[in-house]
Amino acid sequence: MIRIKRKFVFLNVFEYWFNYKGGFWGSFGLNAYNHIRKELKNPFLIKVPNYTVELDLTKSKEQILEDFSRTVKSQVRNSEKDGVHCYFDQDVRKFVGFFNEFAPSKGIPPETVERILGYGDSLKISYAELDGQILAAHTYVYDQEQKIVRQMHSASKRFDEQFDKNKIGRANKYLHYRDMLAFKDQGITAYDFGGYQETHSDKVIESLLNFKLDFGAVKKTSSNYYTISYFLLRKLSLMLGIIKKG
Repeated sequence: MIRIKRKFVFLNVFEYWFNYKGGFWGSFGLNAYNHIRKELKNPFLIKVPNYTVELDLTKSKEQILEDFSRTVKSQVRNSEKDGVHCYFDQDVRKFVGFFNEFAPSKGIPPETVERILGYGDSLKISYAELDGQILAAHTYVYDQEQKIVRQMHSASKRFDEQFDKNKIGRANKYLHYRDMLAFKDQGITAYDFGGYQETHSDKVIESLLNFKLDFGAVKKTSSNYYTISYFLLRKLSLMLGIIKKG
């Protein structure tokens, strides 16, 4: 089970991924249970639907590529011809530096080394690189027991005018493909692209949804469950602007 400890002011809050902890404190502490795929029958937990996009990695490697849209398939092959190198590297500072160069152009909050380190051994970081220059990077929450990975971050050089946007776009898709194959080899059966709605909103981002579906993935619905105390703290944070909407 993945357990992540966060600090909120002077309080410790806990996030659990893909599985429910159970027990007295599991229902009444400051706990969140993210991306739970089975229905929980617990009257003390507040259920919030989680709409995501998932790819089945039990398919053969050949079928995974075949199910990509024609455009994505072509871009993946062209990026391979470009000589893009994909690899995993657990250097958190390296990732945070790259991500925080990207974040302002995308209009999203920067990350911190401390927050990323909080994922512990469940964190996986991948890169697409060409001629020694990082073009794109992904992070995942990785659960070998539940056989699932869920993408957390995606960053690239697509807003940098020094780079060819088309080449960056191809590299990012190629990185997804190489990540899928690597995780499949490790016994992972579900590749979760993450959600397709604005943060803390039910507004669908159509371009994001279509990007994910073009890999042959399908829409899925799981649930996030919050203890009442966590839910109220989260709601207060939204009201005070500590957590930003969409």
